[in-house]
Amino acid sequence: MKRSTIAVSLFFLSWIFFHAGMVRAEPSMAFPVLPHDMYMEGTYYGKQEITFSLSVTQDNFVKIYSNGIVILGEKEKGEAVYYFINKNKKLITKVSQGNLYRIGEFGNWNSIVGLINLKPGTQLVKEKLFDDKKACMPYEVRGEEKIRVCMNDTYYVPIYIEQDGSVIERTTRLEPFGSSLDTADLLANYLREKYRYIDADDDIAPDTD
Repeated sequence: MKRSTIAVSLFFLSWIFFHAGMVRAEPSMAFPVLPHDMYMEGTYYGKQEITFSLSVTQDNFVKIYSNGIVILGEKEKGEAVYYFINKNKKLITKVSQGNLYRIGEFGNWNSIVGLINLKPGTQLVKEKLFDDKKACMPYEVRGEEKIRVCMNDTYYVPIYIEQDGSVIERTTRLEPFGSSLDTADLLANYLREKYRYIDADDDIAPDTD
């Protein structure tokens, strides 16, 4: 396994471990409607309390975590390409969606942008009472034990997610995003700060050991 493959694997392991207390808020599922042209802020609650911001358009997104992780996403010729930026280590790792799958990592655009994704066959069952205080409709997630999601009716994204009676994700700001996202310019800013850059796609290929 080559250097960049190892770097991607280690980066993803650290990313997964960071989400260990909140992986349930972004589980490995497929959501029917993905948001775009939106700006969101929120908090994940788990072993750590981590805030995030997310700007997303149809073809780009920027997600910034308060622990020093930044994820830039863009679509190139129909395929998602990601730049995983570790500000603490001054490291940028670029990898395409296909090559992530190739090395056995299954995080994707949906799981980063959608906040919650539903496994095939899982159902959102609407509860009887609208949550007037949070201005969202509660749903029971059938097929997942003791998970409730309160969805914003306008944007169809979670306002909060509960598991076992405890809030594990809360969206604190949600509004239209009317500007375009220039992920290339953001990436260039990090490169000017002498971040180490690894293009994992150069090394990961079907015939890579």
